[in-house]
Amino acid sequence: MDMEKLKQWMDIAKNMHGGDFWNNIFDQEFAKQFMNEQPIHSSTGDGQIGRAEKPKSFPLIDILEGEEEVVVVIELPGVTKENMELGLSGNILTIKGKVNPVNPQLTIRHSERFNGDFQRQIPLPDTVSPNQLSAKFWNGLLFVSYQRKVEKGEIIPIE
Repeated sequence: MDMEKLKQWMDIAKNMHGGDFWNNIFDQEFAKQFMNEQPIHSSTGDGQIGRAEKPKSFPLIDILEGEEEVVVVIELPGVTKENMELGLSGNILTIKGKVNPVNPQLTIRHSERFNGDFQRQIPLPDTVSPNQLSAKFWNGLLFVSYQRKVEKGEIIPIE
């Protein structure tokens, strides 16, 4: 597209959406993030595609909350129990570890899966102590749970 056609297209968009269309669109937070995002893959120049970068939120989590229990489900594909560490400070649960390549002897031709070191801090809805947590690893999912202390107040008789 030559510059003249681009200018015409911009003028048409300006007329259709009002004079501040371009100023407003680039002020939007999503536009700023989009403009600053790096591609997940980088070309190595010989037709090969490099390793995937760490996603912004790895590992993925779910926090399930009930009146008496909280469960954090942490998705850890390709991580073994020996290659992860769980910590707690106040109400911040920290998971860190390493995802090893599936077959390090082979050259990566294309990769969308994350490999390497990771760390993620997860704010819990309550402040708990480490001995209140239970952690179970099953099928690439780490389940971290604790029982909430439900205070049952005493009934005060009314005279």
